[in-house]
Amino acid sequence: ETPRGGICLADYCDMFEVCAGDSKFRRRVRHDEPFVCDNNTLALARQRCENAMAKCFPLANTDARKLYAQLSRQWCQVLDCRIRQERSQEHLSEFTPVIVLLILVLLLCFIVFIVVVCCVDYSEDIFQFLVDSRLASTESIRSMVRARDTTRATIGMNRARRI
Repeated sequence: ETPRGGICLADYCDMFEVCAGDSKFRRRVRHDEPFVCDNNTLALARQRCENAMAKCFPLANTDARKLYAQLSRQWCQVLDCRIRQERSQEHLSEFTPVIVLLILVLLLCFIVFIVVVCCVDYSEDIFQFLVDSRLASTESIRSMVRARDTTRATIGMNRARRI
């Protein structure tokens, strides 16, 4: 119950987009779900908002007038169904690029993992291919084999134990 002369905050729920469980951060379950909005209700809310701003920031004071203009533009003038529908559509399409980017990163990580596994399992074949195609000299292949064997010995992994 609101005291006499008091203010009921429920009258301002449209201003903050929290009426009846609606939230500006709530996503619609389906993209084809219709956008529901009532311009008459929002016009009343916009009028309440403008009146509240005028009470808090009197237009006679220069500094208060600047605050009134800024806050009115930010909170009151956006109380319109077209603006809300536009915001809702932006919010729905906001995460699509992130999902695509995440899928591409996961795919790249998977490909790198497969290449590493193939290089470890088929290192002798890869070394032979490099020598046969003259992409690497025999001496460089010997140094790679020594480095591989040293690494295997360091981590305690030899070929017989791995099988």
